[in-house]
Amino acid sequence: MKGSLEVLDGGLQTTVQDLGRVGFRKYGVPVSGVMDEHSCRLANWLVGNAKEAPVLELTLQGGSFKFQSNATIGITGAEAEMNVNGSPVQPNKTIEIQHGEVLNIGRVKNGCRIYLGIAGEWEIEKIMGSYSTCLSANFGGFEGHALTKGDVLSWTSPKKLIEVKTVPQKMIPHYASRQTIRIIKGPEWDWLSEAQQTEFLAADFIPTSQSNRMGIRLESSFVPDIRKGEMISSPVVPGIIQLPSDGAPIILIKDGQSVGGYPRIAKVIDADLWRIGQLWHRNEINFSLISIEEAKELYKYYLELWDKLNS
Repeated sequence: MKGSLEVLDGGLQTTVQDLGRVGFRKYGVPVSGVMDEHSCRLANWLVGNAKEAPVLELTLQGGSFKFQSNATIGITGAEAEMNVNGSPVQPNKTIEIQHGEVLNIGRVKNGCRIYLGIAGEWEIEKIMGSYSTCLSANFGGFEGHALTKGDVLSWTSPKKLIEVKTVPQKMIPHYASRQTIRIIKGPEWDWLSEAQQTEFLAADFIPTSQSNRMGIRLESSFVPDIRKGEMISSPVVPGIIQLPSDGAPIILIKDGQSVGGYPRIAKVIDADLWRIGQLWHRNEINFSLISIEEAKELYKYYLELWDKLNS
């Protein structure tokens, strides 16, 4: 059976995303994909979709969507008020929507991005193996752009009955205004003196309003003095922390470039990358340096939690 919804209000930035576009960075194509993979996986889990299935990613300001058919949905991620035809609904639970009902999602209170999963196979073209929208190059997702009023998203509903689920409490993040993000050393970590390394790890950073899907720009009292001079442009990946000459670090994320010319002083560990996707300028973060071995164990533990959830 076919299903669809009409966008009544696309909010600030609502895009179709999945887990990203893999294998094309050597051609300069960004990974793209959801900023918060944890919440994306949960949204798809709630509706019985594969973890690689597309979702809607809503940034800061939610949106309004009129369903033109019955649907099973799951909402995860940042905290916000939401309702169906004026009646409040709760996130992190499987929700049944009836034909003609309108889902309204308000402005986020904590966190930055909300994820909406819809049961079924979405009628969206895969480009380079992914449904993700690359806003910087205007391709992928829904015609390469953020959803706007009047857009209609369609899917084929699953034939099987969808199990009603609730996300276990231990899997629901707490979006604290102050967070510690774990990192490992980057290739140019030693370009900082020992004193500056200590200062960097002791500093508090605030994401600026110039942050976007390409990078989280940080400001603080940290003032580095790197005297190594210019470096040759080198490969970078999501999570790399670059240090421009002005001393304001940038955490590269999903739509970031594939090479960069700034020192790569650190990298956010894989187990914490999804947390970066929920940061915005009201938050404050600091960094904790751990070993590569610890980072691997933390990611292994994270994957084990998902295996238990799906068992």
